[in-house]
Amino acid sequence: MKNAIQCGVLAALTLVAALPASAQDYPRRPIRMIAPFAPGGGSDVVARVVAEKLGTLLGQSVVVENRPGASGIIGADAVAKAPPDGYTVLMTNSALTSNPWLYKKLPYNTEKDLVPVSELASSPTLLGATPSAPFNTLPELVSYAKKHPKEVSVGTPGAGQMSHLAAEMVSQASGAELLVIHYKGTANSMSDLLGGTIMLSFGTVPGFINHIQSGKLKAIAVASPQRLKVLPNVPTVAETFPGFEMTVWFGTFVPAGTPAPIVEKLHRATAQALADPAVRAKFAEEGLEPGSKSTADFDKLFRTDLARWKTFVQERRIQIDN
Repeated sequence: MKNAIQCGVLAALTLVAALPASAQDYPRRPIRMIAPFAPGGGSDVVARVVAEKLGTLLGQSVVVENRPGASGIIGADAVAKAPPDGYTVLMTNSALTSNPWLYKKLPYNTEKDLVPVSELASSPTLLGATPSAPFNTLPELVSYAKKHPKEVSVGTPGAGQMSHLAAEMVSQASGAELLVIHYKGTANSMSDLLGGTIMLSFGTVPGFINHIQSGKLKAIAVASPQRLKVLPNVPTVAETFPGFEMTVWFGTFVPAGTPAPIVEKLHRATAQALADPAVRAKFAEEGLEPGSKSTADFDKLFRTDLARWKTFVQERRIQIDN
């Protein structure tokens, strides 16, 4: 009995000692960062900027792998089912917290199968219009939409994405009926917006800013509490509908069961990356605010948004077929 107890204690001490050692040795090979959206959007921009710096800090390549489809569900599922060893990381956005309520069934449990690591950045939703659209401001848009119900076309990169929910929020706030058209990916919706096939689209600042600055699109409003430094002449939605705000966050997650020391090492390296002047300059250029939350605070934001979107989706009775 004495020997059995000694062996048990020794095994436990060995396990405890091994965890920090595994974190010290981590990573020993390249890390996959799965971005569950198509190239060109805000998520892709954030993933690639952070991954490059993170690879330098960790001493191993961090390879961004785009796995678009079903509002991020395909990529999230791949990470949720990956080995919990820190070598597969999900870099996604707020859509992760609305999907459980928009879809009848997900192939993973959002709250149980994924662990928040770091908030990388945030960006308010921006409403952009084709230059030929018969309105230049949000009040003009609402007035036109009420006179022409379901004639103001709004494109989204896919049902259930943040741009879709932004359109629903504006409809709810204004009482105007918009014609929402879902595309397969950001590139397709942006192509039709630039070509004038659709009038409007919602998106994050990184995906829109170059087109706005070049005059290919006009900015109608931004859903931030205050106007943006990078677009100081663009009014906020709140200037028309007080209290309106929709900020999209971008963050990393790992499979449940990933050792805490590895999660902590990833978070510390990410914090270093976000503090780098070159990363911050690139984010500022794209209209992104660098993340600054602890892992615990990001976890709190994640769970708060899960509850918020549950209420909104149920009130609006939005349902997307799997």
